[in-house]
Amino acid sequence: MGRPPSNGGPAFRFNPTEVAEMETILQEHQNQMPVREILVSLADKFSESAERKGKIVVQFKQVWNWFQNRRYAIRAKSSKVPLPGKLNVTSLPRDDSNPVRTVSQPVAAPMPPPMSASMPAAMPASTVPGVGRPISEHSYMEFEAKSSRDGA
Repeated sequence: MGRPPSNGGPAFRFNPTEVAEMETILQEHQNQMPVREILVSLADKFSESAERKGKIVVQFKQVWNWFQNRRYAIRAKSSKVPLPGKLNVTSLPRDDSNPVRTVSQPVAAPMPPPMSASMPAAMPASTVPGVGRPISEHSYMEFEAKSSRDGA
């Protein structure tokens, strides 16, 4: 857990007694960050312990990071717990014994044959769209979207 140091040394870890002491302080502060003086005194105390004296100096930033990470983990854990009054939705086991009904999709009507160039005499020229323009063999139009980025 955590990234190994870039200098190739052993990864820093708080020992169980240090973690227990920090947990107690965090609970005393109702999961709020303790003041800087408390964190500095913890770092000094841990550095002066028999296990670390002369070997590893525990820095304020390491203690501060532990408290930040622990508070975040506690909040994340408590937000996953369902609140009273909220629905507790669970998935039901799937019953595959019922056959699946297949509904056929309606088929679209075939396209009408293209209109010929001659217009019926009954329709006035003003109501017929595209009067005077030649009609291609495809009576529908295709469009290609223009890119706003490169104008293509």
